[in-house]
Amino acid sequence: MTEILTSQWWDQLGGELNGEERWLSVSRWFDGRIQFDFETGTAALDVRHGRVQAVTYGAPARGADIILTAPRAEWENLIAGGTDWFKGTSPGLGEITVTGDVVAAMRNAKTMWLTLEAMKQVDRPLPPMPDPSPEPQPTGREITGRYVTVRGIRTYYEEAGDGPVVLCLHAASQDAMMYRHVLEGLSDQYRVIALDAPGHCKSQLPEDGPFTSITQHAEFNEAFMEALGLERPALIGCSFAGNQVLELASRRPDAYAAVVSSEGADYTPTVAEFFLEMMRTDGHQIVDGWSQALTGNRTPADRRRDVVWQIQRNPAEVMVGDLIGYGNFDQRRNMARIKVPVLLLRGDADWLVSQEQVEATASRIAGCEIAVLAGTGHYPMIENPYEFNETVRAFLHNAGYR
Repeated sequence: MTEILTSQWWDQLGGELNGEERWLSVSRWFDGRIQFDFETGTAALDVRHGRVQAVTYGAPARGADIILTAPRAEWENLIAGGTDWFKGTSPGLGEITVTGDVVAAMRNAKTMWLTLEAMKQVDRPLPPMPDPSPEPQPTGREITGRYVTVRGIRTYYEEAGDGPVVLCLHAASQDAMMYRHVLEGLSDQYRVIALDAPGHCKSQLPEDGPFTSITQHAEFNEAFMEALGLERPALIGCSFAGNQVLELASRRPDAYAAVVSSEGADYTPTVAEFFLEMMRTDGHQIVDGWSQALTGNRTPADRRRDVVWQIQRNPAEVMVGDLIGYGNFDQRRNMARIKVPVLLLRGDADWLVSQEQVEATASRIAGCEIAVLAGTGHYPMIENPYEFNETVRAFLHNAGYR
């Protein structure tokens, strides 16, 4: 096996990329020199018309357009599968620094992501994949879509089943579709409801534009529950709505039966201003790679495609509004107000919401439980719906909600 980061290794990387159909497809119009600085050396790829034309070991004589710099240990970690483009370049999460034409790097985020993914495959056999997560098990209950006007906003929601209410709030740049398998899987025992947040898919955009704080969403959803006459429902939220359900439970401590915060935390300062600016112009191609990087290795290909398709269904301005709210969320001081049973559920492949963040959040909520789904990422109700539903069902039963 070739020693990593040698001149021979970089030559092999160039060949790997030129033989990778996905990379060739997304890089078709990319021209530029990408330089890699790794403490003990420098290498560069000269890409023209979407193909690697030359590999340089050492700094290229004509300079580079995009420069990636990190300690050698970070590159070794990446090659071993411990990080990727999106995590590695995120402030506070990785150690890869991007300089040169940073805008070009972000506007070609899928090319950059797949370039670094190819580094994991140079002269290395692919690791055996674990068995995929189980297939969802629908109950056969019919899902019905309806509209209700809340605070002047025509709001779309879906529901299935009868019994105690479970209200599902979706992640950033998502919609009620995110909970399709939950509506189908828990409606044998519960009345499961999922809505499109204002401005998302079928729900009307607020007159002043997308919401930019989680508190705005919390206030709106309180009004939504009042409009439907829901009394003490259980709440499920994912990602930015995983944060939101914690805020809702702290705002009205006696209003809910139980709370499931999936991929949520009480403090998520992870979105840089430059990233938001790039999302405004190139959001859909960024979230394509971003969402795939956040899925787990037990997620089968069809559900991985669902993750990407669903997160691309909203306009960029809505994506940005959601992420502004997510990156400015801090409810640590209010968690002690929560009285109801809380489950913090995460996939162990989710690098955006770490186990440390979840445990810190749990330490501020009396009696809080934590559950972790193996081989699952940031979108567990899409990636691994059966185990997600059974984990939620067991928690609700233990909380006396049935």
